[in-house]
Amino acid sequence: MVIAYALINCDLDHKSEVMKKLSQLPGILELVQLDAAYDILIKLELETVEELKETIKGHLRKMPHIRNSIALVAIEGKGTFVEQE
Repeated sequence: MVIAYALINCDLDHKSEVMKKLSQLPGILELVQLDAAYDILIKLELETVEELKETIKGHLRKMPHIRNSIALVAIEGKGTFVEQE
């Protein structure tokens, strides 16, 4: 399994439309609106790196009203980090 996150900037007038289209992509686990430098955060989980590439390059980055995006691929997950005192 490959887990990745993507930060997305979109045309704000079309944010709802973009979020609806993003929710239909394969492997979407989470979809969150942000009030930050980026407009949307998604979490994806796919079987292979090739599937991830196809989803990001072949679908997400070709969607209308998406201005830019950055994909972050998780190398290793250990769950939630909590510092012990």
